[in-house]
Amino acid sequence: MATTLGVALIRLLEQYQVEYVFGIPGVHTVELYRGLGSSTITHHTPRHEQGAGFMADGYARSSGKPGVCLVITGPGLTNITTAMGQALADSIPMLVISAVNHPGSTRHTRGQLHEMPNQSGYAANVARFSETISCPDDLAGALARAFNLFGSSRPGPVHLEIPVPLLGEVCEPLTFAPPSALPPVPASDAITRAAQLLNSSQKPLILAGGGARNAATAIRQLAEKIDAPVAMTINARRILPKDHPLALPVSASLQAMRRLIEQADTVLAIGTELAPTDYDMYRNFGFNIPGKLIRCDIDNRALHTNFSGDVALYGDAGAAVSQLLQAVDSQQHDAATAVAQTIDAAFKELGTTMQKHVLLLEAIRDKFPETVFVGDSTQLVYSGNLFYGTKAGGQWFNSSTGFGTLGYALPASIGAALAKPAGPVVCLIGDGGIQFVLGELGTLADSGVAIVVIVWANEGYREIKSSMQNADVKPVGVDLSVPDFCQIASAYGLAACRIDNLDTLLDAIARAQREQTATLIEINEDAMMESLKNPG
Repeated sequence: MATTLGVALIRLLEQYQVEYVFGIPGVHTVELYRGLGSSTITHHTPRHEQGAGFMADGYARSSGKPGVCLVITGPGLTNITTAMGQALADSIPMLVISAVNHPGSTRHTRGQLHEMPNQSGYAANVARFSETISCPDDLAGALARAFNLFGSSRPGPVHLEIPVPLLGEVCEPLTFAPPSALPPVPASDAITRAAQLLNSSQKPLILAGGGARNAATAIRQLAEKIDAPVAMTINARRILPKDHPLALPVSASLQAMRRLIEQADTVLAIGTELAPTDYDMYRNFGFNIPGKLIRCDIDNRALHTNFSGDVALYGDAGAAVSQLLQAVDSQQHDAATAVAQTIDAAFKELGTTMQKHVLLLEAIRDKFPETVFVGDSTQLVYSGNLFYGTKAGGQWFNSSTGFGTLGYALPASIGAALAKPAGPVVCLIGDGGIQFVLGELGTLADSGVAIVVIVWANEGYREIKSSMQNADVKPVGVDLSVPDFCQIASAYGLAACRIDNLDTLLDAIARAQREQTATLIEINEDAMMESLKNPG
């Protein structure tokens, strides 16, 4: 039965099992919303399109499904591109559907509402691909390519733009094409060469990145078979739980980890670009891999990025590791001892302040083992990125990698909670970062999810202030006026409180979880740090 293209699109998204869409309606997207009211898809309205993108990002990381956004032409798209940049850097599946002025209109008439000369070209800079839809059949094909990309190659944002007049045109139902593309599988001869290196190794080591997230079980089995430590990047902390004897949830930016890597005679790097945000956070160029290097990645270009391997395994991490499992010999190297020594040395290397940050995070984790921490670029998160292990998968992610955006954590936490993880979602954000997205407290109130928002308050950008001071630069632009966050949260109908010690913090999180109430907790950094015991 014929319908409009906007309605047909919503029906097709239902067939792709889309649960939520995030966006702000506008006059250019009214026809996109015609079919939403009667669909199985729930719409969530942020206060800014950047928030829509971050919500989709958090949902995708927690659910494993693509996050979907609907935005208007022009400013709607430009607003969301920051979130797309973060998703591109971290390989997060996201579908952004925007309206666009009628093709060719800007050649004849200037001053169109939301006019943008080359919207698709702009979006292409932060997308796996960006495509303009010219007819209904184009839309069905583009959606099929997007969902195939999400499941068979390196994921990331996809942008589709639809001319405003086309959204209201009558068309037949769009053809659903179930994703059928399969990820590449490494060549057998490459697997053989990699297995030979691992079989002759006396000190093997596995470096697991975000691209290895879905191969956690196989990686654990391989690590146990060849007795190799598994060092996990920030986006891979889900690979092994923190109490596994081979787990190293420690940044390779720390000297203790670098020593272990340099001692390894064979390194298997799976789904990691070996990039500075994971391996050279302090930009001192001290990271090196002197041993043999086996690289495995679903992105052929990444196999030769930053470091070229002795063996390249082009393909899906799960398929590659499963093949290696069959090809390698069982070994024993007393790796657990090396792991324990590295963890001990790395913690000592942090220094007292960061150690306290880590102990605070661990206290929350130990009290609430299924907690999902969603972080912003803030001091607690920086410390956790250097040294923090999770109890299970998907419990630690943030915006301090790759694009490194501020204001990510609050909307991303809402998206993560909508994915219904097993445990409570705790947002970690600074008093500077939250001012990027204060309006999203309203989105939190609308959403009905019961997340805990921890605002780490130090009246500004203290991390940047410290960097200026360390560089002998007089601090400028880093001391901020901050509002009463508790009053703002209360104005939106959210629970709120101020806390300055760990026991009261744990009680507040327990109460929020018990009552299933969205809660903002403002923590004065100086008071909290003073209350914590010195590690030792």
